[in-house]
Amino acid sequence: MRAAILDQLTLMDKELDQLFSELDHYSSEQLNRSPAPESWSATQVLNHLLLSEKYSLQYCEKKLSFEPKLPKAGLAAAARAVFVRWYLFFPLKVKAPALISTSALPKEDKLENIKTQYQAQRQLLRTFLEQLEESYLDREVYKHPFAGRLSFPGMFSFFTAHFRHHRKQIFRALA
Repeated sequence: MRAAILDQLTLMDKELDQLFSELDHYSSEQLNRSPAPESWSATQVLNHLLLSEKYSLQYCEKKLSFEPKLPKAGLAAAARAVFVRWYLFFPLKVKAPALISTSALPKEDKLENIKTQYQAQRQLLRTFLEQLEESYLDREVYKHPFAGRLSFPGMFSFFTAHFRHHRKQIFRALA
């Protein structure tokens, strides 16, 4: 299971690198321009994604620091993982949690700064997963703010769907 999760992280890294390569062609002004008064700029969307992964990892680290007895992920966790992948594509929008919402995002940022932070965050995530006790890999460790408890594969499923959804938002902001 660990190998599959690390493979998913490698795929996520490739998608992130591809996105940064595409964004390198835009000016800082373009990346920091909000397309509408209540909309996020491309750099704000990137920071939202970064913070989402950062705080998810911090939650898992804290949760596991207590050596909790966690239920094994079953059918309910799998259903929640499907839900969390699909809710991003429904027209009904849910506000982002305060830690990763508009007030937590910088008004302006440099792409290189975001790239450096994101790469460091992904390395922390990789190290965490490599050192994680095998018995926790199929447990309901991660708590998504809306869907509830997920396993690590469910968390990565969310990360991937979240990234792909917001990738589209980034390019809409740049149009």
